[in-house]
Amino acid sequence: MYIKKAYIKKGVGGHLEEIVKGLLPKDTGYVEVQHDVSNHEHPTHTHPTDEILHVLEGSIYFTVEGNTTLCEAGDRIFLPKHTVHSSKAGPGGCTYVISILKE
Repeated sequence: MYIKKAYIKKGVGGHLEEIVKGLLPKDTGYVEVQHDVSNHEHPTHTHPTDEILHVLEGSIYFTVEGNTTLCEAGDRIFLPKHTVHSSKAGPGGCTYVISILKE
């Protein structure tokens, strides 16, 4: 799966095992689980690969192309490589799975 445009899918949901299996790349890549403490910020940056983030717990303010969206548990963020983005964890922090899609 290659992502052509950044977008957010709300309310995807699921249990950890099915989320990881669903996000594990069919070709080459990996998934990781990350936790950001309350209000932790990731400054504006890009990645050399496509990525999908699935919020497990908490919330995160995610900014893509100048538009900020509050993402909560069950939401999924799709990012094509080289997409300029930033984020800030919500007041209760945020735990999410990241799928790294290698070429």
